[in-house]
Amino acid sequence: MKRVFFSFLSALMLFAVQQVDAVKYVDAQSLTFLGKMCETTNPYHRVEVDDYPSLNNTEKTLLRDASGLAVVFETNSSSVWVKAQVGVHRTSTGMPRAAAEGFNMYIDVDGEWIWAASRANSSGKNADGTEKMDAPLQLIGNMDKSMKRCIVYLPLFTELKHLEIGVDDSADIRAVDNPFRHKIVIFGSSFTHGSCASAAGMTYPAFLSRQTGLYLCSLGMSGNSKLQKTMAEIIAKSDADAFICDAFSNPTTEIIGERIRPFIETIQAKHPNKPIIFLETIYRESRNFDQNSKKFESERVDYVRNLMKTIVKEYDNVYYVDVTNQTGTDHLTSADGIHPYSWGYKRWADAIQKPITKILKKYGIK
Repeated sequence: MKRVFFSFLSALMLFAVQQVDAVKYVDAQSLTFLGKMCETTNPYHRVEVDDYPSLNNTEKTLLRDASGLAVVFETNSSSVWVKAQVGVHRTSTGMPRAAAEGFNMYIDVDGEWIWAASRANSSGKNADGTEKMDAPLQLIGNMDKSMKRCIVYLPLFTELKHLEIGVDDSADIRAVDNPFRHKIVIFGSSFTHGSCASAAGMTYPAFLSRQTGLYLCSLGMSGNSKLQKTMAEIIAKSDADAFICDAFSNPTTEIIGERIRPFIETIQAKHPNKPIIFLETIYRESRNFDQNSKKFESERVDYVRNLMKTIVKEYDNVYYVDVTNQTGTDHLTSADGIHPYSWGYKRWADAIQKPITKILKKYGIK
């Protein structure tokens, strides 16, 4: 009986090895890489942070995250794998590891991006000190072998040092044209970064991009979207066609009043005729019963609304999207009292889509 068991176990191990050996990997940089506002030495960093000494360590860590980055390709493989080398990675309360440290794949079906997979490796260290997250990870298997256009979103709160995409050894894989149009930088808070999203491609910028076909480059900076002059300088260096700012979710009213004009003027010095669209922050469910939270949030929203009435008159090509109840009024979308989970982010994208696209059309962005 033992001999039979060990023979069976050996067969299983051999089968597993054969399965791994049957996968070939290509450098993700040889495919179509999306979401970059600017070139960086490490292609998986969103900003060359060492070029900006005024950035603090927290800001540098956030900008090294792969949030909003994605790889697009065509393949007729029955399976798709990823093999990454990770740097700093983390998650938080209410944040699924599949989003913070995992990969999310969609497949184009008749012009609509359909969810296909979302997975993350185990976290922690192996006995030899290597990262468990660096192991090959199968995103999906058992697909038919028709040619498919795929997009794989990279982890939201993880730094990547290298990435390879794996397919069947006999399959084809190739780069494709960017499926999205124009180029829009979206700067913002943990909401834009994707905190508490269910998967890496289920943030409001990702939903908005797939729904409109517009190419969004995310500069989400969890807890650190505070109208910093350095961030305005970074944004101004891009070749974007437009700018969207979730700029009122983190700073106090004092900071907003002090920094809003220099922020706008820094960007407009390089892009005088391009739209800068500011978004109203969302309702935080912590306001429901916490009186201090209710007072702080309501006073900030009122302050921003009044301020932006003046700002949009002072500056050409500056807009304020004051949509309310972006995540709904049924109080069902909050993960932690602050951040929505992905249903809330989908509602947010739906709520701002029409006013944003209306503004962009004035500039030939459609």
